[in-house]
Amino acid sequence: MKKICRIIFFNFFIIFSVILFLIVFYSYKIPNIYKIFIGQNIPFNFYGVKFSKINEEMPNLKNKSKKFIENEFYNAKLFNLIPIKNVVVKKYSKMYVVPCGVPFGVKFLTDGVMIVDTQEVCSLKGKKNPSKEAGLKKGDIIEFVNGKKVNSNDDLKKVVYNSKGETISLKYNRNFRQCETKLTPIFSSKENKWLTGLWVRDSSAGIGTVTFCTEEGIFGGLGHAVCDIDTGEKMPLGSGEIVEATINDVKQGTSGNPGELCGVFSKKTPIGNVKINSECGLYGKFYKPINPNKPVMIGFKQEAKIGRAYIYSTISGKEPKKYEIEIESINEASDYKNYVIKIVDEELLKATGGIVQGMSGSPIVQNEKLIGAVTHVFLNDPSRGYGVFAETMLEVSDEIND
Repeated sequence: MKKICRIIFFNFFIIFSVILFLIVFYSYKIPNIYKIFIGQNIPFNFYGVKFSKINEEMPNLKNKSKKFIENEFYNAKLFNLIPIKNVVVKKYSKMYVVPCGVPFGVKFLTDGVMIVDTQEVCSLKGKKNPSKEAGLKKGDIIEFVNGKKVNSNDDLKKVVYNSKGETISLKYNRNFRQCETKLTPIFSSKENKWLTGLWVRDSSAGIGTVTFCTEEGIFGGLGHAVCDIDTGEKMPLGSGEIVEATINDVKQGTSGNPGELCGVFSKKTPIGNVKINSECGLYGKFYKPINPNKPVMIGFKQEAKIGRAYIYSTISGKEPKKYEIEIESINEASDYKNYVIKIVDEELLKATGGIVQGMSGSPIVQNEKLIGAVTHVFLNDPSRGYGVFAETMLEVSDEIND
């Protein structure tokens, strides 16, 4: 009898363990949110899991996209008996964009001035660092001086010069927190003027790649934020413009050296403005839509697959070309590093060594859908890098008012 009980208990334990494993496995494997277009089938294809629509009233969810239609709610049950989780299905009208891959020049003015370094000032009483004594640090963004908005390095210099050594009040931003301090300039015996020990930056310029453009002219590009070269911090956008750019040379990427697309601003006249500097790229509006390629649908993240895809990128002149890549992995949990990609196109590898600076923003297309953009290169292997989901970029672009 004891033997039979042990066998029953053992079998029960095995069954319980398997069911528990499946519940935990599917809880992780089944996304909390599916995004589909009207008319698409919901991709519920998990063995042994039944999805039942929930008809009772559910909490409203915020939806930024202008193409959003409605939410539907489903309950996932193992063997149609054991609850696993609730799933939201977000329905959208079909979204078409033009995958671009064209280079653009960025002229970027900050909102305030960013501290990129501090230094000691030589005075008749010895060396001092007024900015450090005021508690200011590298990466802080000075927004107001004596109650007046600071828009440039010159604005700050004028206030310091006119202070004649009197204490000035500063309002600054540190890690998205508003702070205040007092700073007293000291007279530099070496430079014969009043100084604070601050090194600041109010602008930036560079070349990147446009990812997509909508029929309304709204664009997304670069795939990552514009950051200060010294601090590594995201630069606060005051205003910005984009101009046409021409790629005239390539510095090949090697292990430890990411390489670079070398280009020039081919026209001074702006072709668009910049409205958003986000962790996943620059966004704005073209004054006149560009159409280097035919429109394609946006591909949601659950549609992306490991395997072959291609990118549009410009490594010479102004015209983008199509290059083959391999998607090696997909990470839905990451905010912005969603793909690991590998360049497999022999022509591109021969010309650039892989992904180089300036290619950030190159659109990733798979099964004739825009699924993402190139963002970063692996320093130890320039043939490989990261990409971000296209749907993430599109959500940010929807914040731009027409």
